[in-house]
Amino acid sequence: DKTKPPYIRKYTEVESYMKEGRDSGFFVTYNHPTWSMQDYSDYMTYDSMHAMEISNTGCIVSGYNEYNPRVYDDMLRGGKKLFVIGADDTHKPADMFGGYVQILSDSLDYNSITTSLLNGDFYAVTGDNGPRIHELSIDGLSVHIKCSHCVSISVTTGIRRAYCKTGDALTEATF
Repeated sequence: DKTKPPYIRKYTEVESYMKEGRDSGFFVTYNHPTWSMQDYSDYMTYDSMHAMEISNTGCIVSGYNEYNPRVYDDMLRGGKKLFVIGADDTHKPADMFGGYVQILSDSLDYNSITTSLLNGDFYAVTGDNGPRIHELSIDGLSVHIKCSHCVSISVTTGIRRAYCKTGDALTEATF
């Protein structure tokens, strides 16, 4: 039948692999949903991940729009609590230094790094020269951030509110 595609992707095993990894004590991430050709009906069935890949440099360099804030927003609005990571997914030099995870940890041993990941003591970085967060605090309804020099600092909420401060050399903002 020429009206049907010759191959249909089915992701029936993804959740079971994620669950097995999580149950075994691993930090589980959901990587490159665009490259994987997944949509809402796929990723909303995954419940066993700790984080999702918000940006994948290797995929972006290869021509895929692998910056996924919409996928992350879908998941948050769907009740999933998860963090985001950035990654290079390096296969060649052009993929390098485009994304990584900045971790807050007392030491670089495996247990400290894993604990920081599980606690969400990290953030995703995209771009080699992107701003770095030095301090982030929440006091009641106020959010305060200190960072390296940047041109804008934004906070987006889950209730259609976004706040943005712009300038030539910002290093902090309170919303």
